[in-house]
Amino acid sequence: MKNFEFCSPTKIYFGHDWELEVGRILKGLKIDKILIVIGKNSVIKSGLLERVVKALTEEKIEYVLLKGVRANPTFDLVEEGVKLVRENNVQFILPIGGGSVIDTAKCIAVNYDHDGDVRDFNYHRLTPDHALPIGVILTISAAGSELSSSCVVQDDETNIKMGFNSDLIRPVFAIENPDLTKSVSKEQTAYGIVDIIMHSFERYFSYSEEYMLADEFALGLIKNVFDVGLLCYNNPNNYEYRARIMLASSYSHNGITSIGKPHGMFVHKLEHPVSGMFEHVAHGCGLAVLWPAWAKYYYKYDIEKFCKLGERVFNLHMEDKNEMALATIHKIEEYFKALGMPSTLAELGIKEDDIDALVDNMTDGGTKVVPHHGKDMDAEVARIIYNSCMR
Repeated sequence: MKNFEFCSPTKIYFGHDWELEVGRILKGLKIDKILIVIGKNSVIKSGLLERVVKALTEEKIEYVLLKGVRANPTFDLVEEGVKLVRENNVQFILPIGGGSVIDTAKCIAVNYDHDGDVRDFNYHRLTPDHALPIGVILTISAAGSELSSSCVVQDDETNIKMGFNSDLIRPVFAIENPDLTKSVSKEQTAYGIVDIIMHSFERYFSYSEEYMLADEFALGLIKNVFDVGLLCYNNPNNYEYRARIMLASSYSHNGITSIGKPHGMFVHKLEHPVSGMFEHVAHGCGLAVLWPAWAKYYYKYDIEKFCKLGERVFNLHMEDKNEMALATIHKIEEYFKALGMPSTLAELGIKEDDIDALVDNMTDGGTKVVPHHGKDMDAEVARIIYNSCMR
């Protein structure tokens, strides 16, 4: 087991109506002025923003509002948020939404007094050494950004999605009321379920020594999501199903499922160029298409893990390990189809002529590889995987 530091400082307020306590929570942190970050309209239409503002007003907490975060958040809105923070002496940032809104808030938090380009941290030109504190009111179960150290933002000038990690941007608190996710569409719920599974897959399929606790955490979380995911998808108003998916979202990406081991986000690296270059493609959709293709290429480098996943999650038992691994991948493909996910890049409107650009984007013109303990994913491997997703 490698040496590691692990930090998960976020206090979770989980259950009915906790958003009504946000004013009291912030007052307890001695906060008087905040920046609220939201998406486009859903938080307003649902009445959630009005309830939050009422809770803030009761505690005499002032706020300014940044509205308009889109899926695949962009640096232009980060710049706008930084300006609001500086002009209004904001002490704290409160994103209300999902991963895109939270990541926008995180990027603002490290840039609030940075005089350089707001892209500097995401492009790894600099490492943040301080940040404004963040609290979250979560409205969708998907990205896990509410507990993670990760921040991914889209650069529209280059169509590149870039991320950085820092414990400084882990939220101080996360308010998680599953009732707030009942209005999320079946389609968006499915995207979220895929993303949660993938955050756990990426860690589980990273290199492991024998008997690693991280892998047991990952397998338990994965099995729980597979057990309840379709139930949640088909019964969107069921509080208990929503609750289980919401908690899984948080712990799929806070680092517990890779504790003590290295991990690489292999399929995320393949997907970011897809949703970065094609704005209409949802991140979860891209992951659902790409993971089976990645797995069919890489399973031979980790066949025991694929077999263990098949046994633990799908109760598969076969003597031939190759058949067992492929049967496991097939089960996952079937599950994604049951969630309404596409299975080819062509279904997403992507053509064979686009593959060169996808490969160049992922490998920075062929100069970078994604490390893997079996075989590094270079431009040649990436091209094979993208091509195999076309039909």
